[in-house]
Amino acid sequence: MARLKFEMWPYRDKPDGKIDGYMSRFTDGTGRWTDSWWASPPASIDHVGPEYLRQRHRHPNVASARHDDFIKRRFRECVAAVKEG
Repeated sequence: MARLKFEMWPYRDKPDGKIDGYMSRFTDGTGRWTDSWWASPPASIDHVGPEYLRQRHRHPNVASARHDDFIKRRFRECVAAVKEG
């Protein structure tokens, strides 16, 4: 069984190399992963319900409260890290 993993990185799609948003990738316990693009991610997503992360355009492989809690915790950590540089 694969371990849960959530990561974020700056997305550069402009010729000048400036950041055009952020990508996130969530890998569930079966090894299935999904990517999602964030134009301007908030510092926290603690206020959103579980259905928000499960949407097709976010991470539809979020299948449990454990996944939801894991992503919210890692999201805070990753957003702080990518916005700092």
